[in-house]
Amino acid sequence: MGNEEWREVYYQYQIPDEILLLRQIETELSNKGLSLSQIGFLPIDQPETYSITPPDLIPFASTGGGGIHFGFLTEFHSVSNLTEAPIVCVTPTNDPPIRYMARNIREFLDLAFSVPYVEMLETIWTYDNENQVHDFVEEFEKDSPSEWHKNREHIQTRCRGVFGTKKVNVINYFQEVKKERANSICMDTLDGLGVIGEHPFIQTGQHFQLPENHNYEEVDVDRMRSFLIKANKTEKLAFVRDANYWYIASSGYDESIWELIIEVLISLKLEDEAERVSERC
Repeated sequence: MGNEEWREVYYQYQIPDEILLLRQIETELSNKGLSLSQIGFLPIDQPETYSITPPDLIPFASTGGGGIHFGFLTEFHSVSNLTEAPIVCVTPTNDPPIRYMARNIREFLDLAFSVPYVEMLETIWTYDNENQVHDFVEEFEKDSPSEWHKNREHIQTRCRGVFGTKKVNVINYFQEVKKERANSICMDTLDGLGVIGEHPFIQTGQHFQLPENHNYEEVDVDRMRSFLIKANKTEKLAFVRDANYWYIASSGYDESIWELIIEVLISLKLEDEAERVSERC
């Protein structure tokens, strides 16, 4: 992957060492006829373009199924170093489609190599107890061919050695970080991520009430613009999250909303996020 392609994905952010190592491991494995895709964790060369993907998410890996991908959440550029950025899973065809996964890339890698297949994290995120995880893993293992077991063990052993990961209780970890995330939000949003703020929060935020049927008319767009003229930064960011979640904000679909989201991001000097949204075509 060339420098120009990297820049298209990460813009001015420095690429975390963990991502460079994943690419190196994938190259090494490919020379042996193997791939990280065999454990549902393939590094992404080009950014995903799903409309449901948050504007401030930088995808770094795909599971290879259902458009599911993992990315760094920059919190609308309030995160200065991607090694400290939260990790989010986008699962376009499932409900909810946005799932807060980990505090940072290092802890996410612990999660990734605590399960037989990384895509499992997307499902386990919805579970309440360890019995569900046990049954899920047992069924998965039973239906997997012996050759896959051998390859998986080779790949995971190599990855654990490179990253020095530790096995974690996935259910407990998810419960912990979900609670932490909820406590860090100063304004809730429809995608579940919210807009973060520093304590103590100033509870002055108002939400724009989006049409319940997901449709909109010119009068609705006018109402949005009127709201945004008076809105503070937190309200604008919440609007961006909500509108991005509520509509198919991409070329050929809800284009007025798509263009409005880009306008708001540019007005907030979030050029990278605006560019990421504008590429949905």
